[in-house]
Amino acid sequence: MALEFSWQLPLCGPAAAPGGVTGPGHWIQLAQAVEYAGLDGLWIPGGAQCLDSLGIAAALCAHTRHVRLTVSIPPQVMLPAALASTVQSLQSISANRVRLHLPDGEQNSLRQAFGDWLNRDQRNERIGEYLEILGRLLRGSDPGFTYNGRYFQLENAGFAWRDLPAPPIVLDDSQSPALIASHAQACLLRPAPPAWLRQAIARQRDASPEPALAPTFACTLGLILADTEAQAWEAAARQLPAPPADRADSVTRLQRDGHPLRRFEVHPNLLQQAPDQPLYLVGTAQQLATRLQELHGVGIEHIVIQDQPTVSEVLRFGEQVLPLLTPKESV
Repeated sequence: MALEFSWQLPLCGPAAAPGGVTGPGHWIQLAQAVEYAGLDGLWIPGGAQCLDSLGIAAALCAHTRHVRLTVSIPPQVMLPAALASTVQSLQSISANRVRLHLPDGEQNSLRQAFGDWLNRDQRNERIGEYLEILGRLLRGSDPGFTYNGRYFQLENAGFAWRDLPAPPIVLDDSQSPALIASHAQACLLRPAPPAWLRQAIARQRDASPEPALAPTFACTLGLILADTEAQAWEAAARQLPAPPADRADSVTRLQRDGHPLRRFEVHPNLLQQAPDQPLYLVGTAQQLATRLQELHGVGIEHIVIQDQPTVSEVLRFGEQVLPLLTPKESV
């Protein structure tokens, strides 16, 4: 499978707040640049600190024609039948370009923000019921679907269903391997060095009852591209927040000379300032392309490019990096 690229819209945090540096006009320009540059899709984040991902996805359908729309919506926000109905409408107006990401609220306090105070065992049971209902409704195979569970009860759900493809489901790797194997077509891995990613992919594939049905794997990366390696590390120092104070962690780091920020290099050209922080790919276009191919070889099939909010960065990636990937992997 070819390596796929999605560009994440800047919808979360201060930049997305009223008076921030982005807005609807910027999102439209960014989406159109992604399509023009030849990338595969847009990643539309959602959560307590983000704007409404479903509404923004619907608006962008009118301004794009080909890019896939991965819409992130926390399960705490909507009941499964309501989400299924909304997503099916989004499938219809986008011409079946939707992919649905259900983030794990356990990892980022989404559950408290949206009023979910179940204990861990209860949350695991609830998300299992949620995914079972959502999957059956999205497949549209049960008109008049009735469900009686511990957390959800439905009667005659899906009665107005239309014959549309079910969007793929993306789950975070923090969910149980069994849950991912049963309900997800793709798994979003946490930012980590390639060796860890390889092990995580192997564990999840072992949990799949049939290897052919194992999910595909995605990860998030920030990109810092410059004409020379030294310039790229200087740009990283300007763009990224100050590194955290030295602390013991489990990440094996390279012993590299040069820019002080390289003490946080966890793999050639891969910077991670702490285990729970984003992963950045830093270097020239050729170095970025080499590392992206390496990640593809590890088993990553989808790269979500984050923390890059400008149109110029999209176009630069499309012009300088994509042509360096092998023809099989180019978009």
